Amino acid sequence: MATLKKEIQDVIDNTSDVLYREEIYINDRHEYDYHKLEATKEATVHTLYYSDDFEWADNVRKTVAMQLVDTGFGIEIIGFNSKEEIDYLEAEQLHILLRLSSSHSVYKIAEPSPKRDF
Repeated sequence: MATLKKEIQDVIDNTSDVLYREEIYINDRHEYDYHKLEATKEATVHTLYYSDDFEWADNVRKTVAMQLVDTGFGIEIIGFNSKEEIDYLEAEQLHILLRLSSSHSVYKIAEPSPKRDF
């Protein structure tokens, strides 16, 4: 499993645990919290935390689900093992982090055009 570089981890370790976190809702349920930290001049850390929702096990609530580090040259993903197939939960977490970390882009899925010929 990938780990954060020491320089970045030191910044995170010296940052308050009570930082403002944005709540992420999926199907009207508070599933995750998100935090963005400019850890160094070159690196931005995007962290997805499990929410305190009752559906998560006690030992999972408010812990780090996954982290994405934008190094300025690429992206490092922290939180799952390198493997050919990831499970649905990991895929959902990765999807959320990738969408939030690329805030400069706007994604839109076009509505299908109505059929005219029957």
